[in-house]
Amino acid sequence: MRVTRIVACLAVAVGATLIPARGAAAATAPAPTTSRYMKSTDASVLDRQGCAQGQSVQQGAIVLDFGRPAVSGTSYGTIIFGANTFRSVAQIEAAAKSFLTGYWRCSPYYTRITLLIGTSNYGGSVSYSHGKAWSGMVNNVLAWIGSQQYTVQEDVAAGSDIELSWNTATASRTWVDGYGSIDVRPAYDYGDAAGCPPYGSCNNGWRQEDVWYVSWGAPPAWPLPEIYTTNASMASEWYRMSLYGYSAHGYRMNIGGAMTQYQACLDVGGCSTGTNNTPSAGWSQLYGKLNADSRTAQSLPWSTDITWKN
Repeated sequence: MRVTRIVACLAVAVGATLIPARGAAAATAPAPTTSRYMKSTDASVLDRQGCAQGQSVQQGAIVLDFGRPAVSGTSYGTIIFGANTFRSVAQIEAAAKSFLTGYWRCSPYYTRITLLIGTSNYGGSVSYSHGKAWSGMVNNVLAWIGSQQYTVQEDVAAGSDIELSWNTATASRTWVDGYGSIDVRPAYDYGDAAGCPPYGSCNNGWRQEDVWYVSWGAPPAWPLPEIYTTNASMASEWYRMSLYGYSAHGYRMNIGGAMTQYQACLDVGGCSTGTNNTPSAGWSQLYGKLNADSRTAQSLPWSTDITWKN
């Protein structure tokens, strides 16, 4: 286990909340936060969203997913949802700051969030350079949080919806390596482990080793996986990923929490059969699988549910 992992986990003992703590926790699901598929980078929209989540006393990880990686000329960014237009990392950085400002203004002093500024591994612009640009943007937001003296309540990290069917393992690993080249904060994988054990071989030519790498093995990588399925199949896959870490690399994969899409399913009038876990159900499935095995037993501090509402 790398020294950086040890230092990161010890940080919890002195008050940092970015990295999940080791050890078992009570088997009660935490109150979920609201994550979003972003259709806008407008400052007023983001400020309003941050304020609303502060007023709701939300705490934990919040993902703002700004869409798939894209490049316009020499500018890196994403294609956002809905508008299907390019947004640069500078625009996304400004949007994140607006959200954090709104949350700070409207939240009780005792709350704390980690904002995960998200993209995905979808498309042809997933590259080392894009990952590096994303890391630079997250580092800028981190420095800004410090300059505003928001650190008592707010932190920031990156996120990526890494789905096995969307790209090759090679491209996805390369993006994570680019991010890690200048990272200060982690990059959370809030994607899937589709087809992986106990259900056969991982989809699209991926191996368990690849999924382990982009979500835990690479220096900046941490997992916050999708636990959508009501039959607990996704919870089983991620339990086996944690166990793979133990068996193949000598230490379990620590998992930050569970992401569900219950509200997103309601937003579009329903999802595919059996993929609309409630936040408490998704969290409980994953917690139960992990803590039924002493080799993977751990806390699971975060729960977040994603929506299309902006």
